[in-house]
Amino acid sequence: MVCEPMNNKRAQWLLHSKTEEFKRHLGYAKKDIQEARSIGLFVISWSTGKDSTAMCHLIKSMIPDTPVMIQFDDCDWPEKRPYAERLSRRYGWALHEVSPSFSVWETASKCKIGYEELCAQTHALTAFSFISLLENKRKELGCIGSFVGLRAEESKARKLNLSVRGELYQTKEGAWHCCPLGRWTVLDVFAYLVSNDIEINPCYFHNALKDPEEIRLSWALPTPNGIRKGDLEHIRRYYPKQFARLRDLGGHE
Repeated sequence: MVCEPMNNKRAQWLLHSKTEEFKRHLGYAKKDIQEARSIGLFVISWSTGKDSTAMCHLIKSMIPDTPVMIQFDDCDWPEKRPYAERLSRRYGWALHEVSPSFSVWETASKCKIGYEELCAQTHALTAFSFISLLENKRKELGCIGSFVGLRAEESKARKLNLSVRGELYQTKEGAWHCCPLGRWTVLDVFAYLVSNDIEINPCYFHNALKDPEEIRLSWALPTPNGIRKGDLEHIRRYYPKQFARLRDLGGHE
């Protein structure tokens, strides 16, 4: 059962889907997708987060034969795979899965959870357990580029990247990236999901200390900044087994 505050949120998102701003941003995204398809075959990189889910649904509604790739590992939120399976069954998406050959958890466990050492380690972990695997899968599928759900609003670095390169650009390695949601706001994303009756990843509703619009999904490993914002508390409440692992690992009481 959806609580009253979340009903209010959904009503707000649905109302936003009727605005000229949303329609304009949706038009930008469709134009970017069509432009990308005109130069070759792209693959969708889907993480099950709100942005990439909205992007995946939009692209598949326009170009049904676009392949979808997804990464799984042992530090995923428990909902990730079940959610991915539910949506892929509902919409008939064939998923091209990749997973690292090593345990992300065991690698991360060498660091103290909540300390800067882990933050430094996650950059290497992301490269070897996520980015490189998806890039290899893209090449295996014969795609010249990837659709990725990055938005300028999310960070200064992404805003700078998209303002310089645009929503469709080629990397120095030769691969193409298309960010059709680059100009979207977080309201646009939730408005698209709700107005199209797309199930939203349950992780967005499991943090009593954060609004769903503030949550950015990554690994089920809290960073120092995440700990300060209450990530450990919502893990303790909704994922007791994960919390016990973190407590034993990082010495949190």
